Amino acid sequence: MRRGGHAKTGADTGPVPTDSSRDLSVFPLASCCDIASTPSVTLGCLVSGYLPMPVTVTWDTGSLNKSVATLPTTFHQTSGLHSAIGQVTTWGEWAKQTFTCSVAHTGSPAINKTFRACARSFTPPTVKLFHSSCNPLGDTHTTIQLLCLISGYVPGDMEVIWLVDGQKATNMFPYTAPGTQEGNVTSTHSELNITQGEWVSQKTYTCQVVYQGLTFNANARKCTESDPRGVSSYLTPPSPLDLYVHKSPKITCLVVDLASTEGMSLTWSRESGEPVHPGKPEERTQFNGTISVTSTLPVDTEDWIEGETYHCTVTHPDLPKDLVRSIAKAPGKRAAPDVYVFLPPEEDEGTKDKVTLTCLIQNFFPADISVQWLRNDSPIQTDQHATTWPHKVTGSRPAFFVFSRLEVSRADWEEQNAFTCQVVHEALPNSRILKKTVSKTPGK
Repeated sequence: MRRGGHAKTGADTGPVPTDSSRDLSVFPLASCCDIASTPSVTLGCLVSGYLPMPVTVTWDTGSLNKSVATLPTTFHQTSGLHSAIGQVTTWGEWAKQTFTCSVAHTGSPAINKTFRACARSFTPPTVKLFHSSCNPLGDTHTTIQLLCLISGYVPGDMEVIWLVDGQKATNMFPYTAPGTQEGNVTSTHSELNITQGEWVSQKTYTCQVVYQGLTFNANARKCTESDPRGVSSYLTPPSPLDLYVHKSPKITCLVVDLASTEGMSLTWSRESGEPVHPGKPEERTQFNGTISVTSTLPVDTEDWIEGETYHCTVTHPDLPKDLVRSIAKAPGKRAAPDVYVFLPPEEDEGTKDKVTLTCLIQNFFPADISVQWLRNDSPIQTDQHATTWPHKVTGSRPAFFVFSRLEVSRADWEEQNAFTCQVVHEALPNSRILKKTVSKTPGK
C-alpha cells in the first residue's frame, strides 16, 4: 500500500524506520582532519529523538585499533525524548577507509551509518514555506496549496518530508520536483495540497528537508484573529558579559500584545526599598498590529550578586489586576562550564569560501552565560556567529549546555589568525572569563 507524507530526491539514505522508531535519527559526526600529520582521528554518531532509554552505539573500524566512548544522555524536556553521542578514536591509515556506526534500540531495527573520517564542507539549502490564501466564499473542501522552496544547495541526496503538528503526514501525496541546477548550486520545490478545513483547524505544517545528515525546517500555520493571548510581561536578567566584563548590568522588562498603550504604566521597585533609575520605555508596533513596550533598569553588580530582588509592575485598562514580575539571582550550587572548540571540517581542497568553528560549553549552572568570539583578541561582529539557548543536561544535579557556531572566510582561516571562544559565567574563578583558542596552525 502506498503511504503519503514525504517525497525524495536523490538516492535512498538508509533504512526506513518502523513506527516504534520513527522519532529516532542518526547523524554521522565527521572530524576535522590533517591527513599529512595527524596519526589518529575522532568521529561521532549523534542519536536523537528516542524513547525509552538506552541505545547502544557500536563501531566498525576495520583492522584499525580503536577507543570507544558514549557521552552522557541528554533529555529534551520539550519533546520528552533523549539524545546521545557515540564516539570513537582510531589510529593508523584512517584516511583510506570508511567507518560504520551501528545504533541498536529496543523494539527498533538497527540503523547503520557509513562515512569517511573527513567531512566535506557544503552549502546548506535555504528552505522557505509559502501558502495560498483562504477563499472567503469557499467551503471547508476548498484547496489550500503549501509550497516549499528549497534553493542554493550543492547537488546531493536530499529527502523532503511533510509533517503535521510534528508528525509525518499520512494520507497526503506531496509532489517534489526534480532539482534544477543553477551554476554550482541546485534548487527544487515541493507541493502539498490540503483542504481549507484542515488549514483553519490551527494545525502546524512543516516542510522538513534532510540533507547531508542535517535537518532544515520551515513551518506554516493559519494565524487566529479571534483568540488574542492577552497582555503579558517578561523579565530578563543581566547578562554575565554586562555583569563581569562591561560592568554595566541591566534588567529588561518586556510587555507584549498591547492593543494600545493608552492608560498603561510600568514601574520598577526593589525589595530593599532602595531607589531605582530606569531608562525611558521604548514602544514598537509588531507585524500583527499589537504593541510591545521594553523598559531597562540599570542595576549595581554587587547588589545583584548579593541577591537583591527587583520588581516590574504593569498596569493597563485591559488587565483585571496589575501584572507584577519579580527577578533575582538564581539560587543553587554554582558550577563552572567546560569549554571545547572544534576545528572546521576538511575544506574540499579549498573550493568553499567559508569555514565553520564550533564551541561546546557544558555542565554549567546557573543557565545565564555569555559567549563571544574573538579574532586575534578583537571581538567579532555578532552577525557572524550564533549561540543556542541553554539546554538542560541529563543528570541528578542541575546543569546546562550550549553550542556556538562561527563562520569565517577561508582567507581569514588560511592566514592562520587565532579565533577564540570566550565564555563569561559567574562560577568561573577570578575574572569570570574562560577562553579557548584555535587556528589553522596548531598551538597558536
